[in-house]
Amino acid sequence: MLIGKGIMVRGEISGNGDLHVAGRMEGKVNLTGTLVVEEGAEMDADVHATAIVVGGRVRGNLMAAARIELLPSGRLDGNCRARSLVVRDGALLNGKVNAGSPPEQPTGDAELAELVRQDEARAPLR
Repeated sequence: MLIGKGIMVRGEISGNGDLHVAGRMEGKVNLTGTLVVEEGAEMDADVHATAIVVGGRVRGNLMAAARIELLPSGRLDGNCRARSLVVRDGALLNGKVNAGSPPEQPTGDAELAELVRQDEARAPLR
């Protein structure tokens, strides 16, 4: 799925598959797949995904089952949790980091919602 340049989405996106954001998104994202925030894109969202690549600007908390990568053009204002974290030269990261061990894996919507609540209680979005 692609949120193109000039497109603004507000709400919650969840499902299986990859998501590319080239425009603007506000809300929450829960994916079994990869989220790519392209250079020039903006997100105000809490994200749970298998992998996350940030080339634009994200304000919110990120949790990846596998990997988070901040590209040279990427900026994250929020906390991140992942088994692997890559911060490229030039990227900006302002928040707490928990990397190196796999985060808890939800097995259903109720467990995922509980993990989101726990993350938000520990590290509010704003």
